[in-house]
Amino acid sequence: MKNILLLLVIVLTLSGCNSGNDQFLEKLEAAVTSEEKNAKGYTTINMAEFTEFEWDTLYYFQEGENPRNIADIIGIRWDGPDVPGGHSRLLFVKDGQVASFADYDLVEFPLRVFGCNKDRWVYPRERSTFATFKYCQGDTEQYAFIPEPCLPNISELQNSKCPK
Repeated sequence: MKNILLLLVIVLTLSGCNSGNDQFLEKLEAAVTSEEKNAKGYTTINMAEFTEFEWDTLYYFQEGENPRNIADIIGIRWDGPDVPGGHSRLLFVKDGQVASFADYDLVEFPLRVFGCNKDRWVYPRERSTFATFKYCQGDTEQYAFIPEPCLPNISELQNSKCPK
């Protein structure tokens, strides 16, 4: 009985590490991987209109970031989980509190977020329109995700296609 209870506690704890934002991730992945591109060869995603929750600032974190480092960067106390290995995190803040976050597996959803000038990996809501397109890194298809005004910084990636 103790073993079953312990297993249940572990499962509940691990499920608590899930961002609870599966619908957001599914919607984001569908938009990013869509074959519908504009005449310039990319899709535009306005995160301010794309999310169904209120937020002021979007942060991007790579695998291994711990809550202390995240709290230092976002400027508020936060005791959420580490960013798991092989994952990245999109974290949204509203009025000095974490509004939501979503961790995604880079193998299942190879979305590579690029920094932009002074924003780096901090994107205020008013500057949160991203350009996204598929490119090849080595033999692996990836998806670039960069603030639209900074697309020229990585435009050479748009011509990098993986062999069929």
